[in-house]
Amino acid sequence: MSKRSQPEEDVVIPLDSKKQVTVRKFNNINLVDIREFYVDKASGEKKPGKKGISLTEEVWKNLIENKDVIQEALDNLNGGKKARIEEADKEDKPSNKAKKEPKSKEFVEESEEE
Repeated sequence: MSKRSQPEEDVVIPLDSKKQVTVRKFNNINLVDIREFYVDKASGEKKPGKKGISLTEEVWKNLIENKDVIQEALDNLNGGKKARIEEADKEDKPSNKAKKEPKSKEFVEESEEE
């Protein structure tokens, strides 16, 4: 298994039932890992799959700097309609992150014990 320094500092953000973002340090490099997970049939444990990408901090910053270009492209794909969720809508709706946060913390705690 790979060595990771300070796994207790990992930040886990669920995106949906299978995908999550993990901000972590690997070989002393800061990474933003966007990965798909699966549930192992034998053990029932949530495990990382092969599908995913780890972005260095520099590449992450480049992606974020281009978020407006990406959003405009998404808007164009939607026939010029804005695909964005308005901030007011976000505040009115319960956050998926808040619902799933305890589950992701359990996963992080379980993975630390291995």
